[in-house]
Amino acid sequence: MISVRQTPDSNIVEVEITDSITAQEFDDALAALKEAIGQHGHIRVLELVGELDTPPIPWNRFWADIKFGFEHLSDITHAAVVADQGWIATYVNMLNPLFKAEFKPFKHAELAAARAWLEQAA
Repeated sequence: MISVRQTPDSNIVEVEITDSITAQEFDDALAALKEAIGQHGHIRVLELVGELDTPPIPWNRFWADIKFGFEHLSDITHAAVVADQGWIATYVNMLNPLFKAEFKPFKHAELAAARAWLEQAA
């Protein structure tokens, strides 16, 4: 399951991902992110990651995921990734120097700190 929620009066978008994602959910999530980018120009993302199936997104959507990332490299300024899986924090730290956006990993117990970090981000 994936859901996308915009924070009212803000360019912060929350994306929650758990279990597995259907192709339709994936397409709807990308559309919501594109809409937020269209509305605000630049967005900050809070990604809440729960337990994931393998793979979490349908194989036929991997290219769309990669394409979206490259098309919107400069549209996302900050991403707080909240997950308890250690490999996700490692992945986030590995990506950080490769992209213009600032990525920062948090544990679920640090959710308030993740939100505060995004709210203070310029």
